[in-house]
Amino acid sequence: MTALTDPELIKALAAWVGQLKSPYHEDKKLNQYPVKLMSSSPNAWLEIKQIGKGMMEITCIHRVIEQDEYCDLEEVRQECKQFNSLMDRVRLPAYMWEDRSKAEFQLRWQETLVTQADLKYVQRFFEQSLYLANALQSRLGWALNSQPQPLTH
Repeated sequence: MTALTDPELIKALAAWVGQLKSPYHEDKKLNQYPVKLMSSSPNAWLEIKQIGKGMMEITCIHRVIEQDEYCDLEEVRQECKQFNSLMDRVRLPAYMWEDRSKAEFQLRWQETLVTQADLKYVQRFFEQSLYLANALQSRLGWALNSQPQPLTH
């Protein structure tokens, strides 16, 4: 199962918090570049970005499906649109994103943390988004059947 290991997560978050507290870094530079933390799978990662004084944006990203010549893009886009509409109705901070530069569809779970004390919830956000990505990948199984090697988390 794909996971963010606790030591790697703690090390990355400590380095990031250390940069925020460092008197040698300007806030403007930190806002431009989110910290990217890879999981044990190349198809899932986490990005942390400072968005305000003490506020952080956590984005869990899972590659759900890659586009290829066998994929019916319009059908996949329609499924993604329906999924996004459902997530909006149930007020979950998740959405499907088509990254055209990488020719893939990604599930993104985005949370805003108000204080650094809330960083303890990062692992939980990642696990919840992973379960949702796996469910969505199963839902899109008809499109993945035509691919030579389906993605797994």
